[in-house]
Amino acid sequence: MTESPAPPSRTRSRVLLLLIVAVFAVPILAALVLNRAGWMPAHSKNYGEVVHPPIPLREIEFVHAADAREHLDNPHGIWTLLVRVPAACDAACWNAVAALGNVRTSLGARADKLRLWVLDAPAPPRDDLGTLGFASPTRPLPGRLSAPLATGPELWLVNPYGVAEMRYPPGFVPGELRKDLGKLVR
Repeated sequence: MTESPAPPSRTRSRVLLLLIVAVFAVPILAALVLNRAGWMPAHSKNYGEVVHPPIPLREIEFVHAADAREHLDNPHGIWTLLVRVPAACDAACWNAVAALGNVRTSLGARADKLRLWVLDAPAPPRDDLGTLGFASPTRPLPGRLSAPLATGPELWLVNPYGVAEMRYPPGFVPGELRKDLGKLVR
């Protein structure tokens, strides 16, 4: 006996089922292949270095502004940008630090959600650094945060929970920093 071909409605149902599965499976497979190949879309790329593992700083107390003491974790959702400058911070170094005030201002209504603290800096040679706070930790900072700097300012972005998440090495580009802050500071 020979088997007769499947009726057209059954064949059509199978083809339709395979098309439905393909509609969902092909994008997932394409994403996996692109991920394995190392492709990253440009618009979702971070410009700073993500810190692995993140460095908790919530237990460290900072002294700033007329002996006020404060921790980095806060219930108000305020991010902190810690700015480290080398001991010999020249005019170009202070220009890079001054640009951070403009980056903060560019956040508009969200500018109050970001505070800028320059850590253990010598007295700034300029008066236009008024939007920046100058702070000192009450105990040594952990890990890479305490390594000596040779050139230019280094930035550490600390989330509202007091954890350093991103680092911007000396030579950072303020526009790229602003793009990252636009995604994070809400």
